[in-house]
Order: sequence, then structure tokens, then C-alpha cells
Amino acid sequence: MARTIDVHQHFLPDFFWRGTNEGAKPVGGIMPPPWTESTALAFIDDAGIDVAVLSISTPGVHVGDDTRARALARRCNEFAAQLVQSRPDRFGSFAALPLPDVDGALEELRYALDVLKLDGVLLFSNVQGIYLGDPRLEPVFTELDRRGRPCSCTPTLRPIPWRTASGCRTR
Repeated sequence: MARTIDVHQHFLPDFFWRGTNEGAKPVGGIMPPPWTESTALAFIDDAGIDVAVLSISTPGVHVGDDTRARALARRCNEFAAQLVQSRPDRFGSFAALPLPDVDGALEELRYALDVLKLDGVLLFSNVQGIYLGDPRLEPVFTELDRRGRPCSCTPTLRPIPWRTASGCRTR
């Protein structure tokens, strides 16, 4: 029997939301409804999804401070692992990495994959203007290649929106 697996299912626990957004000014301009395990399960049931692979959303865990980013990545990954362990029939998860902190990302990658047994990692198209092709990130890709683990790459906002003199966005 074929199964439907959604590999782009964001989870937004309250602690992640508080650590990465400013109340009435959410990243991306959209305030999502409160996230809970029960609402996620209701959604995937209604949509006919068998398994949802969870990942955090923009802006990711790094909002300017490596220490905070490492702590938030760890908390997100442990939260995700608990969800997966409680409902392995319904949830998988991609790990959050505190990029562009390469040392922190390598440490968290090892913990998330080896200890928490998450399914892979989530990468954003850029973090603070450092894009995935940046040579500074090569150690992370080397480790992911060595492990042969899946990566989900999701777009995120450009670090500096380009505007014309009239204030309209341009490409």
C-alpha cells in the first residue's frame, strides 16, 4: 500500500516562536496559528497524510548570537525527537542546525543524528547572508556527504531586501 509522506511540515513550538520573532512583527509578515501536536495530527489526518517529516520554519535558530542559536537548535531538536518517539508512525523530523556557526552545526548534527536519531537536517537557502555555496560551510557538507543523510533545503528571505527609489521591491 502506498503511503503519503509530507517532507515539508513545519512545527512552531512556543519557545521557538518567542526566540525568533517579535510579537506583532513575525518573520515573513504572517502570524501562524498556535502549533500543537494535536493540531498537527488533525491537519495531516484531514489531508490524508500518513507521515509528516517536521522541521522548523524561518528564520531558523540563528538570529545573531551563536550561543543562543546552539541552545535553540538543541531545544528544537530534542522537542522534535520527543514527538517522533511518541508517534513514530506519524512523525519524522529534520534537525535544526545553528548555521552559520559551523562548529556548532557540526556538534548539533552529530547529536541530532547519532543520539536523537533524527532523519536528516534542514538547511535554509541563506542564514544572515551566508548562502549554502559559501566555502565556510564546506565542513558541514563534507560531514553530511560522509553520512549520506538527507537534507531538506528551504528558501528564506534575502538578508537585505533590494528596493528601488520608490520603495518597490525589485529582483
